[in-house]
Amino acid sequence: MHPQQSLSLAKWLLFCALMVGMMVWIGGVTRLTDSGLSITQWKPITGGMPPITQANWDHLFNEYQQTPEFKLVNRNMSLSEFKKIFWFEWTHRLIGRLTAMVFFIPFVYFLHLRAINKKLMLQLLGVLCLGALQGAMGWYMVKSGLVNRVDVSQYRLTAHLLIAFSLYASLIWLSLSQTDQAYPPDRDLIPVKLRLISFIITALIFTQIGLGGFVAGLKAGYLYNTFPLMGDHFLPPEYNTLVPFYKNFFENHALVQFNHRILAYVTFISICLFWFFSLKYPLTPVLKQAITVLLIVGVCQVLLGIATLLSFVSIPIASLHQMGAVLLFGTAIFINHRMVNTHLPV
Repeated sequence: MHPQQSLSLAKWLLFCALMVGMMVWIGGVTRLTDSGLSITQWKPITGGMPPITQANWDHLFNEYQQTPEFKLVNRNMSLSEFKKIFWFEWTHRLIGRLTAMVFFIPFVYFLHLRAINKKLMLQLLGVLCLGALQGAMGWYMVKSGLVNRVDVSQYRLTAHLLIAFSLYASLIWLSLSQTDQAYPPDRDLIPVKLRLISFIITALIFTQIGLGGFVAGLKAGYLYNTFPLMGDHFLPPEYNTLVPFYKNFFENHALVQFNHRILAYVTFISICLFWFFSLKYPLTPVLKQAITVLLIVGVCQVLLGIATLLSFVSIPIASLHQMGAVLLFGTAIFINHRMVNTHLPV
């Protein structure tokens, strides 16, 4: 493949990753503003048109009025108030549609140019399937909040979130792989243990994102708005109120928040140790800078998490906290990619 084609592929895939990151952020705002159930139908093609006439708005509002959320929580909501939450969900879905177009149209174009080899073709088809799964999971999540409950299932919300981050990571990885073909970087001699720590940190961040999904799904962030203790306790007294016990990890608001806090400590300490250990090795400037960025974003993410709690989940701060997760995970994926293609000492 010509280096210029590889670079074009890399830019395209990176832009797709940025679109997914934006979609995650807007999805977080949608959740924080309780806007996710404002659109009760899933129309992947025709649903992209916004309401224009008063009749359109009346129809959409009438559909929302049939939901348990409206009947039990928002029964005094006016049409003007409905419009505010509608636009968040509509924008979230619009970004999803645009992301699909930004991926699919250039994909066909590069196929026409024969710029995609067999291996990359299979990888991109996998990304396409993951994107389709993400859309389907989004609707499956919304459906859970349309019958017998006033909110979406925290299980489905977390699955929706983790699929999005998997898609995000896949696009970044494939983009970097094309960049390597265009401009092969100098590789470092990196000990196995340093690379292993990098993978562990990425797994911790991914798990922490999943726990964040449960916190968001249960609105557990509103329960204990104190730091460093949860009220007057390190471990909240109601941590084991559900039977069987394992349900507490996924449905107990107090324990879910506690777990999110504890894993944040573990992840941040791991990042600090990773940065410290990396100083011992003659890494390339790019990799050194990436590890430093990981540390800086990690510090910001911890501070934003604390601020989110103390502000009683302020929407601007909480949305920045979610964007911090996107940046932190993306940086970790970049570091992993640099390390996985490195010649290791015996």
